[in-house]
Amino acid sequence: MSAEVFISYAAKDRERVAKLVEGLQQAGVSVWIDMAGIEVAAMWSKEIVSAIRECKVLLLSISPHSTESENVVKELALASERKKTIIPIYLEPAVIPETMEYQLAGIQRVEFFEGREDLALQAVIRALSKLGVTVADEASAAATGASNIAAHGAGHSSGKAETKGEAAVWLKVAAAVVGLAVLGLAGMFFLGSSTTTAPLPLTVGQAQTNTPTQATLDTNRVVVLPFKTIGTSGETADLGYGLVSTLTSKLQPLQNLVVIAKESARKFEDSDQSLNEIGQALNVGTIVTGEIQTSSDKIQVNIQLINANTAALGWGSTFTKSKDEFLDLQNEIATKLASELKGGLAAAETQQLAQKATDNPEAQAEYQAGRREWNKRTKEGFDNAIAHFEKAIELDPNYADPYVGLGDTFGLLPSYNFAEPSEAMPKAKAFAKDAIKINPNLASAYTSIAWVQHVYEYDWLGAEANYRKAIQLNPNYATGHHWYGEYLYTKGKAETGYINLKKAAELDPTSKIIKCNFAWCCWMIDKKEQAIDVIDKALAIDPLFHFALDIKYVRLKDGDIDAGLTIVEKARKKYPNQPEYLKLLFDLNWRANSREKALRYFIDLQDLHHNSFQNIGVAELFFTMNEPENAYRMIQRAIENRESLVPNLSTHPDFKKFQSEPRFRELFKKINHPLYVD
Repeated sequence: MSAEVFISYAAKDRERVAKLVEGLQQAGVSVWIDMAGIEVAAMWSKEIVSAIRECKVLLLSISPHSTESENVVKELALASERKKTIIPIYLEPAVIPETMEYQLAGIQRVEFFEGREDLALQAVIRALSKLGVTVADEASAAATGASNIAAHGAGHSSGKAETKGEAAVWLKVAAAVVGLAVLGLAGMFFLGSSTTTAPLPLTVGQAQTNTPTQATLDTNRVVVLPFKTIGTSGETADLGYGLVSTLTSKLQPLQNLVVIAKESARKFEDSDQSLNEIGQALNVGTIVTGEIQTSSDKIQVNIQLINANTAALGWGSTFTKSKDEFLDLQNEIATKLASELKGGLAAAETQQLAQKATDNPEAQAEYQAGRREWNKRTKEGFDNAIAHFEKAIELDPNYADPYVGLGDTFGLLPSYNFAEPSEAMPKAKAFAKDAIKINPNLASAYTSIAWVQHVYEYDWLGAEANYRKAIQLNPNYATGHHWYGEYLYTKGKAETGYINLKKAAELDPTSKIIKCNFAWCCWMIDKKEQAIDVIDKALAIDPLFHFALDIKYVRLKDGDIDAGLTIVEKARKKYPNQPEYLKLLFDLNWRANSREKALRYFIDLQDLHHNSFQNIGVAELFFTMNEPENAYRMIQRAIENRESLVPNLSTHPDFKKFQSEPRFRELFKKINHPLYVD
């Protein structure tokens, strides 16, 4: 009878592999292995080829030795061609070469590391049994039983004996650990939500009347509200959105004005609140509002400047042009509006405002549609955004903004677990560079490049330079301040990060993700009361936002655990396929000393999110469970993958006791982190 399992290995790993073979044979598994070893120069025998042809599963031992073995590479290729099931068995950490990368893409692995062999063996036996390989009944039962709980030791107890149920869960956790290929969580996103944003409640910033107790609103702080559209034409609505977006973008680089992001302005579309209430909510003293109307060939725009303190009209005008001249109309309005706001313009400012991003209104419409989709932060939204940006470039190859749109999209895909960093991030940088070739003064393009340098290339100096350049070019670009603030606090400069995140929150006051990152930074510098206030405002925008719930109930420990569990369970029912809520349930149950429940959520995470590109969230869990060895392996894996969340762990307040350890420091030296480089 032919062997059901073929083991491929390098001769220098013979002793380590022999332990695996012995364990499998004791479990009743029929194994084929050349224990004489397979040297690089050795000829394949007919027996080897025949054994691979007849086996059900190939166990591929992975080590720096085997990845350099020509014959191991051949065996893998032959098994892949014959559609054999392949299970990589990592004897130690190793980089997969290009000669093996294709066959192993997306395949889960087992870590047969020293000190964890028993647990790994159980994982292998269980996997083989599920694949139809003959396994002795008692061995199969042991692989799923609780006999190896001692492998985790007593460090997991909290001064009292574990229950049988909890011990069984620990074994399953251990098996899950060694069987993980890439167990992913997005639980610590710093970039936004993959869920649909809930409608903004009218209470954001608290609706108020202009009473003597209120501070006078600064009239140099400006918001361009969505224009009312006359008629039901979708074209009219699109033109209105494009006009507001253009006006906002053109006003933002001007000195001595603070212009609120269009995303926050859109939250007040069709709002019943008064202009004063909107001014109080956004902390702006000047409101730009108006209406847009189209006919068969004409566009008419009525525009007004309103003092939010008094509701008095400061300036108003009507502009009319043909539809073919819509882009010229936008520039004309922007120039006149800027002049009224600033009391006159310098020659350079007038020239800057006169520049058109594109001469093609269809291209502009595609770009604006792409940004709307991009802001959804969903897989469908990102896919649609890419399509719109590509269409815009097709219509006008010299239009810089859609290149930045593509850069920003590909730059976020890995963070949301929609693409591997190595595939997406180089594209992100390349698109942003294309934008700069067209427009060397485009702040958003430098921000996009800085993001890649920050979270993927770990080029700290390069990221610093480009973030600064972006903010210099456009001091009102909220994303620039937001990402720069993140960069600063992950670099260990939380106080300076606080300043930039506060600025970002002021520029985009209804952004839940900016509020969350601002609250996180407040927590890092011991401004707990402010952190609580900010995070409550984020939850007012979206009560189910996972990042906000994590900060409130886990980091800040603000609020009753039961209340936290109730709302997270509600969120999980609404978004059953999002692992962030499972991580929250783990954290909350762990905090409540319901360890068995917590561990079951950990296991559920494996089943839900087994194809993730994120490992840092997993490392967090292991640190929480006082499993530093597993945590370090996850960090190592995350660094190898160049994951976006790696820099965040370097200064995470919850793990200060580990950050002084030599091995923690060595890991972060690999990314040239300024705090860990000697």
